[in-house]
Amino acid sequence: MTPEQAARVAAGGFRYTDAENRDLAGPIKLPWRIFYKQPSSGPDAAWFDAVKHGDLATVRKMVAQGQNIEAKDNDALGQTALGWAAFIGYEDMVDYLVAQDASLQATDRSDVYNVLKSAVLGKNTRIVRKIHALLPDTDLNDQTLDSDGETLLMIAASNDRLETAEYLLSQGADPNLVTTIRSTGAAAYDQSALSYACTRGYGDMQKLLIAHGVINHRTGRSSCE
Repeated sequence: MTPEQAARVAAGGFRYTDAENRDLAGPIKLPWRIFYKQPSSGPDAAWFDAVKHGDLATVRKMVAQGQNIEAKDNDALGQTALGWAAFIGYEDMVDYLVAQDASLQATDRSDVYNVLKSAVLGKNTRIVRKIHALLPDTDLNDQTLDSDGETLLMIAASNDRLETAEYLLSQGADPNLVTTIRSTGAAAYDQSALSYACTRGYGDMQKLLIAHGVINHRTGRSSCE
């Protein structure tokens, strides 16, 4: 944590700036994961506020006092502390919670099936690498875990997580897979990593995928058109 980040947390704010938080989750990108507009609620509100703000000192203190680290943030998708920390990008907090044996299989009520997906939804690729190393049997091309058939690479591409997409490609993620959902009205219908990057205007992501031999499944060409 930088001195500036520590000062923000000490003043009761969030570790990251407003702009950084909005790039994680905002009105257009992952709006259902906005964590910074309202305080947490429920019996573990203080716990989840400390987690979301990036206040590791308070998190440590609460664990020492008996806080259940597997508590669910039931008013915010039912995410766990480790899931939130992995998504928001607090590497030191992820390290601490993992050391406390927090579950790597933590889910939520939306589309998270383990902490690796939480990390891929976020921006901190160092966390993605660490969690992936702890889940070495993960099949990056498994489309059965997600109800839409999205792979982790599709998720990274759809949210413009460029560094994470680079990492997943280096680990064998297939850029040419297409979602399996059959409902034509679903946002994920007939999508791929490239189609997400193209329709959302993520130019650098398009270049990365094309450099890795992606083919536009809709046109048969290695381009958006």
